[in-house]
Amino acid sequence: MSRSLVLPLQPLPVSRPWGGRRAAPRFGWTAPAATAGNGAPVGEWWLASCQPGAASPLLQPARAAGPADLPAFLAGPGRDLGLPDAADFPLLVKFLDCEETLSLQVHPDDACARRQGLPRGKTECWHVLAADPGAVVWLGTAPGVNSSQLLERVAEGASDDEIRALLRRVELLPGDTLVVPAGSVHAIGGGLLLYEIQQNSDTTWRIHDWGRGRPVQLDRAREACLDRAPEAPVREEPLADRWTALARTPAFGLRRARVTGGLELRPDGSFALLTVLAGQGTLRAGDAMLALRPGATALIAGPVQLSGAGLDLLCADAPR
Repeated sequence: MSRSLVLPLQPLPVSRPWGGRRAAPRFGWTAPAATAGNGAPVGEWWLASCQPGAASPLLQPARAAGPADLPAFLAGPGRDLGLPDAADFPLLVKFLDCEETLSLQVHPDDACARRQGLPRGKTECWHVLAADPGAVVWLGTAPGVNSSQLLERVAEGASDDEIRALLRRVELLPGDTLVVPAGSVHAIGGGLLLYEIQQNSDTTWRIHDWGRGRPVQLDRAREACLDRAPEAPVREEPLADRWTALARTPAFGLRRARVTGGLELRPDGSFALLTVLAGQGTLRAGDAMLALRPGATALIAGPVQLSGAGLDLLCADAPR
């Protein structure tokens, strides 16, 4: 990498029937009128995306005299920096604003995705930003239950309560990090605001939707389900002016830092995606400077310097 790059990105709101209203006031955003009024609320804010039809716009001044969005940048200036093109971009990061329970679902792993004609699978990871007392997710099946038994009962019309009893219940607290390996059945409960890093895939095979009436894909889900040893939440308190590892998988890494003075960021892979959770500060890359405030996300290539007071940062690293 011959020089450093800082590419600020604009968040994209996505309506979901289970969406909440925690993220927008926390980060000073305004939800679109169609979602804030009579339509579905915003459930997701996509922070860095190359998905067709949902590509991250570049913020000014990055787009003043150049590409308008992240895929266009990768197809142009990004080539000279050795960045992947949009089709091969490995990550998607977002906030999940969950007022109600999300569908019970599963994502294929890379091998299953190829068999299903998809470019890649979807391992993901959640970092808890806010949680109501008693907020839970369901990850994997309950002891003595496998995914085949779960899917059989779903197909036979089991009640919501019975389906919950067949799942492994995990209570989450702010600061927890939980990896969700591809192939794991899961559902996110209400009362949670999460940061999610995932492989760049929007493939979800829905198993059960808690009476909302959206279609399910049980045959695809059967192909994708893997009975794995359960993941447990990890809690690592970040230290001042140091990066603390929260998760590392073959698909991505996640780390967090609290900046009280200054800190360097070097991407662990070909690039990193930096998101500000709280505080104010600045990012310097050579002669370029970017003001940092809550909710800001930027693609970083090469080393950059961070400074500020009370900055709380998450860094999603590309695969090594």
